[in-house]
Amino acid sequence: MEGLTYDDYLQRLTVQDVLRDAGYVRNRKDGARYPSYVRLDEQGRRIRGDKFIVTQEGRRCFHPPVQRTYNVISLIKEHPDLFPEYEVGMNLDKLVNKVCHRLLNTPYEERDVEIREAQRELKPFDLKDYRLRRIVPGDRDSCRPFYPYFKHRGIDLKTQFAFRDSFVLAEKDVEGKPGVTRRNLSFPLTVPGGDGTVVGFEERGWPRRDGSGAYKGKAAGSNGSLGLWTASPAGTALKDAERVYLFESAYDAMAYHQLHRETDGDLGKAVFVSTGGNPTRGQMQGLVRTATGAKFHLCFDNDPAGRQFAENFFNVLKEEKPESEAARKYRDTPGKIGVDHEKESAFFALPKEAKERYFEVESLTEDLREGYLCEEDRQDLRERIKEGWKAFDAMVDGYIVPVERILPSEGYKDFNDELLGKETSEKKAMGCDLDGDGAVETEESHEEKHRFHR
Repeated sequence: MEGLTYDDYLQRLTVQDVLRDAGYVRNRKDGARYPSYVRLDEQGRRIRGDKFIVTQEGRRCFHPPVQRTYNVISLIKEHPDLFPEYEVGMNLDKLVNKVCHRLLNTPYEERDVEIREAQRELKPFDLKDYRLRRIVPGDRDSCRPFYPYFKHRGIDLKTQFAFRDSFVLAEKDVEGKPGVTRRNLSFPLTVPGGDGTVVGFEERGWPRRDGSGAYKGKAAGSNGSLGLWTASPAGTALKDAERVYLFESAYDAMAYHQLHRETDGDLGKAVFVSTGGNPTRGQMQGLVRTATGAKFHLCFDNDPAGRQFAENFFNVLKEEKPESEAARKYRDTPGKIGVDHEKESAFFALPKEAKERYFEVESLTEDLREGYLCEEDRQDLRERIKEGWKAFDAMVDGYIVPVERILPSEGYKDFNDELLGKETSEKKAMGCDLDGDGAVETEESHEEKHRFHR
């Protein structure tokens, strides 16, 4: 079948077809009117917080608590790592065509011009288009407008104050609608190694009153391919960071800090980074090139996409820092140079400086074997050889970029889920009714509490 269009995909496929292909299974506990699809872990247990609810007779779905709906096309585009055809940096229209052709069991032919949705040209992001509000140090009242955005995430005032320089409330007039404004909690994006210019926002909306979720995404015109949200409670610059924690969202980063700030006294000096969604190749390249002395902690979600993101990071690291991969392989390969072929091959892949240092020490070792030196000179040579090997080992270790994969506690998809789970457990232990702040809240009290925000 030739000449398939996006309309054909929307007519011939349902979001259930796409979800099943992506590894989701029907959750039989939910009703038939709004069926839901969930993911299972390796033990066959449901992954907490990863569920799609299907609406409009299979034409749309959404991922609670986010209320934004997806059709077949947008579901594939915004979750590309769920599909085997996806490669880092791949054109997403091409991905849609490949996936849909496979699901429709029709041959796919590469074409110079891909079928794509019509898109209006976006104006580049400009910070001057927004009115900004910030938390003022020492002023608790300045936190009030931020309350609805953080309450449902379990993020307390102490965490908000720690990161206060790294988020704003951004308000913007809606184009074509006089008198209408849109306000979001916004996390500024900057390009690593750049001049600090804000190139976009990672945005989070105010949850709806019915608790059904909130908007999330990036501001129109944002440079989402290179821009990252970077924050440090102690004000550590990315280029000076000794520890970098990498997340898929700023909420997760703040939640992790809140979970571990009491047990890790130096955590505030670390730099927390959010990609604002699927990490791009450009984002990871910029991170590796800028934070040259850092240990990277990969805190992506505990799901197949998160595991793919971690693998993508390692692939970028190998390309950007080949000396790190060579040094790591040398360290991990057993044997002895000159005796074992694999060890010797790993040695010759090391940078030139390391090999020269090795041969310098080896030359001193040969001098020691000659036996023509007096005992005093031999002892001095032994010390020089000992220090030489230590320096060689330190040089090899210095090439290795340390990376650690950190996962939330068992049963949680991400660190914000873990924070909310901990909060719920603590409140249950206290015997509280749960509405997010440990007290019963009526519709009237909700209106009164948030009246100032409208």
